[in-house]
Amino acid sequence: MDRQRRVGIILIIVGICIPLITLPFLSGYSKDRGIFENLYRVGIDLRKDKPANAGNQAPGKLEEREHKTLHFSRLIPKRIPFRFFLVITLILLYLGIVKMNASGHKQNGHFEESQ
Repeated sequence: MDRQRRVGIILIIVGICIPLITLPFLSGYSKDRGIFENLYRVGIDLRKDKPANAGNQAPGKLEEREHKTLHFSRLIPKRIPFRFFLVITLILLYLGIVKMNASGHKQNGHFEESQ
């Protein structure tokens, strides 16, 4: 087995393992939803939302205060969608298949000629 074939197999294995490793950390799944809605809404939570009426302030004053000040916590996303991990998986699977296919052409002596 040559080097390109091994690299292709490793890329495919890593591509399959990435979503499997993230499964225990997912939240947002519901049995009542369909496949596409679950794929769209499932993700890894990075931070929890604060309640809308935090502290002893009136709701109107809290909204005014939030718009005037800049909080760096707004820059951090709330969750990483699971579909991002699926895209990485598809890219790695494609690269692994291409590497394995290229090693097969090299072994058979079929080289693509550049024009």
